[in-house]
Amino acid sequence: MKVVAHRGYSGRYPENTMLAFQKAVEAGCDEIELDIQLTKDDVVVVLHDERIDRTTDGAGYVRDYTYEELKQFNAAKCWDGRYDRMAVPTFEEYCIWVKDEPVTTNIEFKTSIYYYEGLEEKTIDLLRKYHLEEKVMFSSFNHVSLLKAKELEPDIACGILVDDELGNAGYYCSQYGFECYHPNGAKLTGAVAESCARHGIKINAWTINDMALLERLGDLNCSGAITNFPGICRAWQQAMQK
Repeated sequence: MKVVAHRGYSGRYPENTMLAFQKAVEAGCDEIELDIQLTKDDVVVVLHDERIDRTTDGAGYVRDYTYEELKQFNAAKCWDGRYDRMAVPTFEEYCIWVKDEPVTTNIEFKTSIYYYEGLEEKTIDLLRKYHLEEKVMFSSFNHVSLLKAKELEPDIACGILVDDELGNAGYYCSQYGFECYHPNGAKLTGAVAESCARHGIKINAWTINDMALLERLGDLNCSGAITNFPGICRAWQQAMQK
């Protein structure tokens, strides 16, 4: 089961920052999960919320700032001075770094609340620029974004994000050409896991910060655990193998 670092090593470092990504790799993760949006001047940036209030010392929507304006805010605000000031990274900055790292990337299109025109195209252009097409997958709660991505780059795997259980999930994914199902791990049932297995659909569940839940995912033959604590998750896996 892959260890997927949710927004990087977000349980110990400021989420969706280059430090969190670097520490996730050091902790032995297999994959990094991150979120992307577009600024006012169409720069692809790595940030989870549509508003910047929670994770930075600014306020307002990502889409209302140029990147030059956005990078003035401190993306480590939540940690009360524990870490030095950090800027919101661009996705290109991430690509330049990750291309030489031994991990894959789960890229979430943040298009379910506000649909960013051209986000899929701009993201794929950057992946092609840095030859990362074979080291990534896409995910989104907005399945239209994934269909668009499939039109542009059919060979990149896609996973549908859901919170509440989707009945007959395996059939649904297979009908639309999606390779993966990304459920809330706490709500994943054996019936849905069986449906996915029957249709050859991989399950990567979120957000797994509880060891009992991690063990249950193993029992359900999930492909990946998306966790805020990749170091702890990896250590647990290693202990189970002894």
